[in-house]
Amino acid sequence: MVAGLLAIGAATVQAQGAPESYDKKCKLCHSVGGVGGKQAEKGGPLDGVGKKRDRAWLEAYIADPKSKMPDAKMPKLKYSDEELKALVDYMLSLK
Repeated sequence: MVAGLLAIGAATVQAQGAPESYDKKCKLCHSVGGVGGKQAEKGGPLDGVGKKRDRAWLEAYIADPKSKMPDAKMPKLKYSDEELKALVDYMLSLK
């Protein structure tokens, strides 16, 4: 039980450390540690994405989702270089 509470606490801390662009552009359709926006079930949870993907894949996917997954439902959104780096850094921290 303690391990479960620690995991939830760690995920909440990670979600609080998200870059502003995550809150503005990603959180609506995604969740981290069970915290997400109104449509979080559409994009699903991002917990553990940092174990599954590397920096190059995440950068390419976030910049143009269909470049990596032709059937991706995620729209192509515009990010500055700083926003993209911050988002990828954040995604890589989600282990």
